[in-house]
Amino acid sequence: MQREFLVATRSLGPALDALEAALRGERVPDETVLELRLVAEEVLTNVAKHGHDDGAEHTARLRLEFASGEVVLEFTDDGRPFDPLAAATPDLDSPSGERSMGGLGIHLMRSLVDAVEYARVGSTNVLTVRKRVAANA
Repeated sequence: MQREFLVATRSLGPALDALEAALRGERVPDETVLELRLVAEEVLTNVAKHGHDDGAEHTARLRLEFASGEVVLEFTDDGRPFDPLAAATPDLDSPSGERSMGGLGIHLMRSLVDAVEYARVGSTNVLTVRKRVAANA
């Protein structure tokens, strides 16, 4: 099964709700549904906050695919180039007041999925995340 969602950067809620409903419709375990929603929220929030300088409404695409015991989320946007895999891992051992800002959301996203891939295709960022799931109950 494959679904695609257009995501308005000023209003992420409807797309996140649709993603969650699609995952639940495929009987993905609740914990995995919530983890993938959190991953999608983190990625799309970063696109909305940091992808463009003009403050205008933009759209991103979210493709959801179920295949071979895994869920694949593919995010595409036309924002400035950004490879989250190149971001430094935050120093989680330092007290929060001494730690540099940023990177925690990317770290969280990476910890919740099994694989992450990034590519810049022309003027488009393509981020693909994969998470293994148990067979449908």
